[in-house]
Amino acid sequence: MNPATVVMVLTLLLGIQPVTTDLYLPALPMLARDLHTTVSAAQLTLSALIICFGFGQLICGPLADRFGRRPVLLVGLSLYTVASVLSAAAPTIGWLILWRALQGAAMAAAVTCGRSIVRDLYAPHEGARVMSRALTGLGFIAMASPLVGGLIVQWLSWHVALTVLAVFGAGTLAFVAWRFEETAPRLNPTATQIAPMLKNWVSVVRNPTFRAWAALSALTYGGLFVTLAGSSFVFIDVLGTSRVTYGAFLLSSSMAYVAGTFLCRRLLLARGLRGAVAVGGALTLAGGLSMALL
Repeated sequence: MNPATVVMVLTLLLGIQPVTTDLYLPALPMLARDLHTTVSAAQLTLSALIICFGFGQLICGPLADRFGRRPVLLVGLSLYTVASVLSAAAPTIGWLILWRALQGAAMAAAVTCGRSIVRDLYAPHEGARVMSRALTGLGFIAMASPLVGGLIVQWLSWHVALTVLAVFGAGTLAFVAWRFEETAPRLNPTATQIAPMLKNWVSVVRNPTFRAWAALSALTYGGLFVTLAGSSFVFIDVLGTSRVTYGAFLLSSSMAYVAGTFLCRRLLLARGLRGAVAVGGALTLAGGLSMALL
């Protein structure tokens, strides 16, 4: 594969996460009313998605090592597309939570394989730069998602917003089937055996470097998703903004994310990986404290 194809594949695979979470956020208040459910139950559609996304990565990684990136991607994206269609047609909140959970597990295949592709093809430093380019594209996808979602929900319905996820999944599946070539240097037949897998997990968890990076990521993304889960109800139901205006508010956050990817490239060259993460962590802390104080 040429570098442009790799970046495009990574952008789509990594972009599936912000599309899946951000596009339907403006729909949460309407969804809660239409399905005659509570705010907390509606928020479970996001919580179930993220929980299954997290645990799904523990399974998809070994599967990709045993069977290869391509077959896991094809199966995962197929399941994602089907789950998106079923989510759009869900008659009750219980069914919607179930299909969103399946969607999260399937989404894990895309994101896990995307990161594995970078590791397969590039050395760590070059991989960080390639990932930064892909994250720029992801930022533009994330930037468009809440605004598009707001327009869809404002003029159509939450069902249509979830149908758009099926279209995105089908498009990503088609591109992967058409252009993606297997990148795994070799397959590992023992990757899915329980004992070696548990041994690897224990070994990874015992690594202090992993624990530090994992804690940083967990706290950062935890704060982000807590904000996302409640923001639509606060802006739309409490503050009285329109769904489109709410999407525009999220657009500003995504614009800052895109700017951050450009800054990341420069910081990687100037300060290295640890220095770039230190600056990012400081900015994240400053942003969280600002929201708490204001």
